[in-house]
Amino acid sequence: MYWNSKDITTFIEQKEFVDTAIIPLLLVDGRASHIKQSAGTADFLMSLTAFMENQFKGRVVLMPPVTYTPQSSRSVLATEWKNVLTEAGFKHHFFISCDMQWATEAPEIDVIYTPSIPLENMDQKLRQSILDDQIRQVVPVFANNWAKTVE
Repeated sequence: MYWNSKDITTFIEQKEFVDTAIIPLLLVDGRASHIKQSAGTADFLMSLTAFMENQFKGRVVLMPPVTYTPQSSRSVLATEWKNVLTEAGFKHHFFISCDMQWATEAPEIDVIYTPSIPLENMDQKLRQSILDDQIRQVVPVFANNWAKTVE
């Protein structure tokens, strides 16, 4: 499900099943030396999280990306988002980023880190293979987190 009025209506009606939010954390860096890499990372992260939403359809809501700049306080953003998601009724929050600074600057949330892989010049088959590989690495994280709720 996506963060839109139709899917959120379903979320509200089925909170006991749709209990997980996926939140892409997207660094937007406009400096000339970083802008192309920043845009490529955005492409990769948005493709990956859309693919994740498709794989876990019926269990997750893909939130709009949290965009921030190099000067943003990751800790403040983390606290705000964690509170909003909890208030909305999500039992599980999966923050996903290609920016390793989240680990040190916002330890109050668990962030799944994935390296950015440039997708722009790949054909669709190779792109799909790369996303499949990334999903295989993320599935155990999701499963372990969901299993903790059952115990």
